[in-house]
Formats: sequence, C-alpha cells, structure tokens
Amino acid sequence: MNCVKVDRQMVALDDELELLEAYMELMCYRYPELVCSYDIDPDLGGVLVPNFILQPIVENSLLHGLKNKGYRGEVRIVAQKSEQQDDRMEIQVIDTGSGFAEGAKAKIEELLLHYDKQAPKLEGNSIGILNVQKRIKLLCGRDCGLWYTENAAGGLTAHLLLPITEEEEEK
Repeated sequence: MNCVKVDRQMVALDDELELLEAYMELMCYRYPELVCSYDIDPDLGGVLVPNFILQPIVENSLLHGLKNKGYRGEVRIVAQKSEQQDDRMEIQVIDTGSGFAEGAKAKIEELLLHYDKQAPKLEGNSIGILNVQKRIKLLCGRDCGLWYTENAAGGLTAHLLLPITEEEEEK
C-alpha cells in the first residue's frame, strides 16, 4: 500500500481511490448494510486529481444521506471520460441516501456557485464541499468543479469535472 502523499497538491486518481477504499472498507465493516462499489475507467488511473477530494464528498453522502437510513444503502464511485469534452473526466459519487433536506439544494448550489466569496471560517457543515470546490477551481481551472444532482430513485449524485492531465514520468 502506498503512503498518503500529504505533501502533494495533485495525486494520481489511483492513489486517491486507494485512500478512499481504505476509508470505505472501515465504514462498511462498521455498518454491514452499507455497500460501496467502484466503476473506474482503467485509462484514468494515472490522471492527476487534487489530493484528498473524494473522501469529504463520500463522508457527506454517509453523514447527510445514509445516516438517516441507518447506514443502509449504497455509495457508488464512477470515474469516466466526459461525454461533452475529451480533455475532461467526470467523477461521480452516487448515493441511495435521503437526498436534500427542504431548502438545502438551493443553499448548496449558491455556496458552490459563489465559492470565492465565502468567509474563510464558514459556519455549519458545508465546509468540506466548499474546500473541495475551492481546490478544484484553484488547481484545475474555473471551468472545472463540483455540483450535485438528485437521483430519480432517491439520493444524490456529486459530480466532479476535472481535466485529464497525466503524471509526468519521474527521471
């Protein structure tokens, strides 16, 4: 197992997923009715992504979606090339949780849209997704980012649009 690369702003998607898999293995052990699955395009494993962006998104799925359901349900991680832009990939974190609470969707959309105008010491529990959004915009460009959609069968999908940039070979 690789060690966490805390000193690097960007890491290979495979490394980011390895960290997430260790976290989810613990959560699934703790909550036996919780299921996690992965659908990752193998060509994207070496693509660089901001370090530590997936775990905060998955934690939100667990704490705000599946906790209300007794941690019964599924979290699915999908990484694929964007259908609209060849130089981009989309990572989705799909959960079968309880979805947005009344009025929460508009607040989250506003927060993510105006990420650069938020106070540094944000109150409440949206700090994880705000940090993810700020880091994606800073490291990957303003045309990349995080947004949420509601699933027809219940739950939410977090979408992360990121550039496809391969790690350079070390000499």
